Amino acid sequence: MAELNALTQAQAQLNELLEAARQGAIIPIRLPGQLEAIASLLAAAQAEHEAALREASAKAPADLESYMQEEAYFVGHAIHELRTPMTSIRGYSDMLGAMGELNDMQKQFLGTIKLNARRMESLMIDVSTMNKLRKNTLKLSPKMDMFKNIAMRLEKDFTPLANELNRQLVFDVPSGLPILNIDSDLLVQALGKLIENGLRYSPAETGIVTVRGAADGSDLVISISDNGIGMSDEELAKLGTIYFRSENDTVREFKGSGLGIPVAFGLIQKLGGSVHVESTPNVGTTFHVRLPGMA
Repeated sequence: MAELNALTQAQAQLNELLEAARQGAIIPIRLPGQLEAIASLLAAAQAEHEAALREASAKAPADLESYMQEEAYFVGHAIHELRTPMTSIRGYSDMLGAMGELNDMQKQFLGTIKLNARRMESLMIDVSTMNKLRKNTLKLSPKMDMFKNIAMRLEKDFTPLANELNRQLVFDVPSGLPILNIDSDLLVQALGKLIENGLRYSPAETGIVTVRGAADGSDLVISISDNGIGMSDEELAKLGTIYFRSENDTVREFKGSGLGIPVAFGLIQKLGGSVHVESTPNVGTTFHVRLPGMA
């Protein structure tokens, strides 16, 4: 099937790169383009997988569940296999950076390699998570936690990106917020998608993303606000639809798969929460995430 071909191609190309790295035959000027091609294959494979699911649903609804199980297993297995060579490529790029003084061009190449590798790893995580959400096999590991701890993790993870993009990332976490019984790793993953969007689509130098926590009875309400490009009513209606990306020029400047927001919304729903979005074009966007606290 088409999606098998795309995933198989991606795995084959990653394995070729890994073998080249082992032999010292990687060509730095070609590597960013090679990684970008593999990332495109992964995105295409996920899109083709969704199309195949729709076709199977229309033609053989009685067999849809077994089909989804079989395809979800394949996607999960393929992503697992892809992660191994991808991790090795990142390791080799880190090793290259530690081998001695690099000239400006070499530093640029190495930075591009690392950027593409990070983007590809993020894409693989999104495809894997979406696959589990669609298959309903995502396992939760809830534990008692405070939003303060979750906010500290998010601050550590996304301050480097804020600095890289020359934006501000601000956290407002008062004391006395409801305590959660939740899978903190999945919540960090979901909120991280919303924070990253806010940072990328806010204005350079004056862009600011603010993460706030507030109590509403026994519920915790997390607000993630930015002063970015905002969205029209039409765009808001499509938000959360898989592969949807705005046609705004600012959005198109950043390469994306259209999976980030659907993954975030799916995870929040899986965690028992809900999302409400407010947005005004050229003013900004606020995501309100409501989660039940411990009684």
